[in-house]
Amino acid sequence: MEKLKLLLIAIAVSFTSLAYAQNTVSGVVVDNQNMPIPGVNVVKQGTTTGTSTNSEGKFQIGIKNGDVLTFSFIGYESQNITYSGQSSLNVEMIEDAANLEEIVVIGYGTVKRTDLTGAVASLGNRELTSQKKTDLGQALQGRVAGVDVRTTNNKPGAPLSIDIRGNTVIQNTNESRDGLSDNLADDLSKPLYVVDGVFFDDINILNPADIQQMDILKDASATAIYGARGANGVVIITTKNGIEGRTQFSYDATFGVNTAANVPDMLDGDQFVNFADNVLRSSAWKGMFKPGEGVYPTVEDYNNAAIDLTTEFRATNEEASNVANRRYTDWQNDYLKSGIQTSHTLGMSGGSNGLTYNASAGYLSNKGVIGIESYDRFNLSTSLTKKVSNKFTLGVKAYLSLSDRETGSNELFRSTLRLSPTVNSFNPDGSVILFPDDQDGRFLNPIYESQGSWLSNTKTLDVITNAFLNYKPTKWLSLKTQFAPNLSNDRYGSHFGLLTKSARNEESRTRAYYNSNFKTSYTWDNIADLNFDVAEGHSLNATLISSMYYNQREGSAIETRDFDTDAYQFYNAGAGLDVRAYNTYFYKETLASFAGRLNYGIQDKYLFTFTGRYDGSSKLAPGYKWNFFPSAAFAWKASDEAFLQEADWLNNLKVRLSYGESGNEGSIRAYQSLAFLGGSDYLFGNSHVNGVNVSGLPNYELTWERSKEFNFGVDMSMLQYRLGLSLEIYNKKTVDAILGRTLSPISGYGSATGNYGSVRNSGVELTLNTVNAQTNNFKWTTSINFAKNKNQILKLDGGIDKFTYGNHGVRQVGQPVDAIYGYEIEGIWQLAEAAEAFAFDGSFPGQYKYSDLDNNGSLTEDDKKVIGSLSPDWIGGMTNTFTYNNFNLNIQMHTRQGVYGHSEFYNNFVPWQNDDAKFNKVDLDYWTPNNPGSVNPAPEYGSTGNNYYTDFNFVKVGNIGLGYTASSTLLDKLKINSLRLTLDVQNPFTFTDYAGPDPETGMQNSYNAGYMIKTVLFGLKVTY
Repeated sequence: MEKLKLLLIAIAVSFTSLAYAQNTVSGVVVDNQNMPIPGVNVVKQGTTTGTSTNSEGKFQIGIKNGDVLTFSFIGYESQNITYSGQSSLNVEMIEDAANLEEIVVIGYGTVKRTDLTGAVASLGNRELTSQKKTDLGQALQGRVAGVDVRTTNNKPGAPLSIDIRGNTVIQNTNESRDGLSDNLADDLSKPLYVVDGVFFDDINILNPADIQQMDILKDASATAIYGARGANGVVIITTKNGIEGRTQFSYDATFGVNTAANVPDMLDGDQFVNFADNVLRSSAWKGMFKPGEGVYPTVEDYNNAAIDLTTEFRATNEEASNVANRRYTDWQNDYLKSGIQTSHTLGMSGGSNGLTYNASAGYLSNKGVIGIESYDRFNLSTSLTKKVSNKFTLGVKAYLSLSDRETGSNELFRSTLRLSPTVNSFNPDGSVILFPDDQDGRFLNPIYESQGSWLSNTKTLDVITNAFLNYKPTKWLSLKTQFAPNLSNDRYGSHFGLLTKSARNEESRTRAYYNSNFKTSYTWDNIADLNFDVAEGHSLNATLISSMYYNQREGSAIETRDFDTDAYQFYNAGAGLDVRAYNTYFYKETLASFAGRLNYGIQDKYLFTFTGRYDGSSKLAPGYKWNFFPSAAFAWKASDEAFLQEADWLNNLKVRLSYGESGNEGSIRAYQSLAFLGGSDYLFGNSHVNGVNVSGLPNYELTWERSKEFNFGVDMSMLQYRLGLSLEIYNKKTVDAILGRTLSPISGYGSATGNYGSVRNSGVELTLNTVNAQTNNFKWTTSINFAKNKNQILKLDGGIDKFTYGNHGVRQVGQPVDAIYGYEIEGIWQLAEAAEAFAFDGSFPGQYKYSDLDNNGSLTEDDKKVIGSLSPDWIGGMTNTFTYNNFNLNIQMHTRQGVYGHSEFYNNFVPWQNDDAKFNKVDLDYWTPNNPGSVNPAPEYGSTGNNYYTDFNFVKVGNIGLGYTASSTLLDKLKINSLRLTLDVQNPFTFTDYAGPDPETGMQNSYNAGYMIKTVLFGLKVTY
């Protein structure tokens, strides 16, 4: 018996020892589709010991019997699993309905994607960072249906133009150039950007790695919650938050090389000599015409024309010798170079006991491919949230961005293209030739501007913060107040040194500019959220909002000239002896709002959303400052109906219908409803007196623009989610559009601002997502988006239905707001038509033949018509992703089709530009009597005015990316959570008939232009 007791005691001790022995357990975490979930936090309950799953969803952790493991991840329910000796743990995470409400941000709240009633598109951090783009605009390009993202300048750090569902603004800020706005900060058609609750202007300063999610609100039902600010669409940007679990560190770095892409094919030396020959022959041949005497020269006359090439190729600067010996200068390639691009982002995230935190620091350096162009950006991001109790949660977010952008010379790009290949850059002794081409003394040797004799520098500091307190007294009621200030300071400095094109080695022509702008704004929101079940199968969510927005700007500008040294640059403007300008400015505006949104669901199948917002703006006239903007939407989850439950091929079908109204007062400046006083000098007796006069008329009825929009949408998933389709059809009418009314000169004023116009945008958007192939090791997916928008002016000023503006623009009822106005080209006048050409409009063979629309036998203003539009007929994008084991290949493309306008590049560089062959030209075919089949006019005399219209259609391969995600075996050896290596080639191919550097920027002025950039970028991302 004693031995039996001892044996039982030994067995008990053994089991006890086993129970407390430390084991190592491994496992994998998957979702309900059996797909691994990386980044899941695995923590031993009651301790800070933990790990996280790798890219394959696998984890490993030391554990004892009885320990409880907590698995947590955003969008899924936390799970507690007690360890009882299992050799491995396979965990399937369950979607958390409460957390899923955070997936789509819809303004002052969130909603499950399945419960959306409006048109909202979303991009997560993975999509935003997958291509390693330097800014959010680039990451968005070609990814979302109905969102038109266009490059307007290719110099590093340039912001992009973004339009959502077309342009509702009839009169934009830049009237001189067809309505194109060079300063995108003042572009009135841009959407509203909301960053962590802060109304924001320039998303270019944000680091994509810091962004958790971007939600694009497109239809009026979705944007109505922003009332007065949502007429052009809303982009909501949410920066990263922390999640509970062990602290996780990440390091994301890129290194790459920038080179010029799609370089214009300029004439080489031999081609330019032949071109100069044709220029002289064309001029001589045209002079032989004597239509009044019936004399029309022939092809033989052209070939036998006496010309003197020494008028183009002179002995100075060895030009004639260069031509004789075929010794040429390649100005373009001599100044092109490779630029280095690199970025680094270090982050940390974690939390415990109700406290979560996230922080990151980022740096981007991007060097251009010509001159001193560069862009540097520093970013700091912090987020801290504390759940004080079951009822109180407080938190703060702060985001800081400091950027330094140097665009260098505005002339360098086109100077290196203009200079003839027959002239030299250096003397035989190696000294620099100050004026390489003595036929045009405007152009200094570009070597000086390439080294920084011309500076154009912008520094910007932005600080965004958001502090909030959330109080939840009951399960169904949540109260939140948040205060979100934004401080922004930008400084622009420019210096034109002695050796620049503008100064031309004369001290009196040197100049410096110094502009400083400071912005203080804040948004204060108070939100009440009510969420409860009214009855069985009936749910109700109500959101009540009061909001206050304040914006104050002030600044100064200085211009001085005539410096005795370049050493001051723009930092000592007072040293300039010639003071040209000095001024300061100040304005402020406020916006007060009260809003409510009601979401009502029946059996989770019939969803209703009602929104109303009451806005008051200080910029509008007294008595017209306030207006109400309502919306209503309905969604039907048809696939949940009994009669579709048996359809095995259908996984999801939702039909949406909405109507909403949103306002806009962003197209006017502060105080614009009031009369203005302007400076006016006059003689009072014999004395010169400074006085003031009334320089603008008040409008005591100036009120809101209103956009009224219907939207019909269908969301569908089929074939076990292998095929996903989203369709949107919309019709948006903007009434009371704000624009200037032309006044009679007898009134003493040129125009008055008021609610005079109306415009319609209607279109269709299609998004298609497919899983084309899927095996255990291989997967191929495709995402395609397409959007077509029709823009049409419905009403202008009073009885006026058409008026021209700028160089080539027209506003005309029935036409787009950015229509191009000119003569319709039928072809080229040929030799056999010489008499007819001269009789019609004094033209000659080799010039454009224009349509005689009024059939009066001559070319008049009545023959002009709308010949195109700056907005595309349709846009689209396609992304293909191939995954094989741990490797993936991503190919992204986008296109803009149907864009037609005036090319500033062609205006300077096509062969038929009449400048006597002073400048080099792009290699395009041109008409001569020996080449009558050309569709382009003759050189020298072929240009018949400011007519350089062309198509800007293109298809761009925006990115080709190859990635490798390290296996769990390698990660275990390296003792890290994840490792990813990438190689991206950005902008590798462009398919277009446009001969300029970039069809996207072709409508912009070649002054301050740059080359399209191709980047080969290596990336590394590590978490541990």
